[in-house]
Amino acid sequence: MKSDTLPPQQEHITSLTGFLKNVMRLAVYAVENGVLPDNIQMDELYRMWETKVVQKEALCDEDILYLQNCYMLLSRQLAPITAISLRATECKQSSISKDYMGTDAGVHVRHMWFASFVALAAIVLMNIYQYMFEQNAAVWATSNPAMFNNGNYLYALFTTLTPFMYGAFGASVFLLRQAETQLRERTFDPRRLPEFRNRLVLGTLSGGVIVLLYSSGGIAETDIKITEAALGFIGGYSIDLLFSLLDRIVNALKPTEKTATYPAIASATAITPPAKRKRSVSSREEKELPPQLKPVTKKESGSDVA
Repeated sequence: MKSDTLPPQQEHITSLTGFLKNVMRLAVYAVENGVLPDNIQMDELYRMWETKVVQKEALCDEDILYLQNCYMLLSRQLAPITAISLRATECKQSSISKDYMGTDAGVHVRHMWFASFVALAAIVLMNIYQYMFEQNAAVWATSNPAMFNNGNYLYALFTTLTPFMYGAFGASVFLLRQAETQLRERTFDPRRLPEFRNRLVLGTLSGGVIVLLYSSGGIAETDIKITEAALGFIGGYSIDLLFSLLDRIVNALKPTEKTATYPAIASATAITPPAKRKRSVSSREEKELPPQLKPVTKKESGSDVA
């Protein structure tokens, strides 16, 4: 029975071929932009390419170590451009012409085009229906009440969904603008596709929620007059607007923390130092004193004696 797995040596060679292609992508891009480091020799890389890809021979350990050092050096030199981003924006050469939209970046851009036009078409159709219902509501209410009730439910549904569609449209425009920069700088990374799709969903929800907060009075009046539709588009384009608004609402709803008050400490009364005692002079010390410092004793007169 034939095994479906490749031998260990063949698996190593296959993965090494992809690694060599990534190094060559980085090196060729560095040469095209004049930023190739001096210690990387293109002739060595082409020799390894000839040996590994064309002749299907194994590379020695020194060549593999050289490729590893080249990859690390080029990755630091060209960041944020990586081998994956170069491969995702690399033109696919066909027999007729160059196909730039067949790359991973081109597929992502086409998806964003589709999302933008779908959101725009939904907005236009819902606005047309709302306009027609407002013009014919009085006639339908008298001539066909059942049709009026069904149309009224649909009108309320479209009124609720319109801000979300504006949010999706704004998020699509933001992603298209971001993709334009990434395509020009060749920094588009297909590993971030889940992040881009999550951004589209967040923008859709943000557009509807921020209009809901605006209509319910959750947003204070500002000097800039803006419609709910434009606010939904801005909410989808910049989700930071919604998050900053939610933070303000949460901070306003938080109970104020009571700070513990402590009684004021009475000022310390002035402490008076004890009175200095007068030191009595002993008879011995009195003898040692000079004559001018000896105390004068007053002799009693004889008339005072009884």
